[in-house]
Amino acid sequence: MLFMQNADNIIKFPNLIDKKKKRFRNIRDDIERILSLYALEKNDLWAVSLAAGRFSSINLEKLEGEESTIKFFKSCINTQKKYESSRNSTNIT
Repeated sequence: MLFMQNADNIIKFPNLIDKKKKRFRNIRDDIERILSLYALEKNDLWAVSLAAGRFSSINLEKLEGEESTIKFFKSCINTQKKYESSRNSTNIT
């Protein structure tokens, strides 16, 4: 059959979803590192967290709407809680 030629001739296109996920993870990690260093430098994690939260909440609300923004923040909080509880060896839940 003509259409069943050598499989080595197939051009594999990049997976754009994986590229976007990697890009988003890199940006997230870079920003968290920058904010952590700034909080240490200023010795004020609370103020840096408020500023970062304000920045993100204002911009996300404009981009995604209030409901999606609130869901995002709740998801972040729940993810962190699950992560922290999974690190606790005395947690048997």
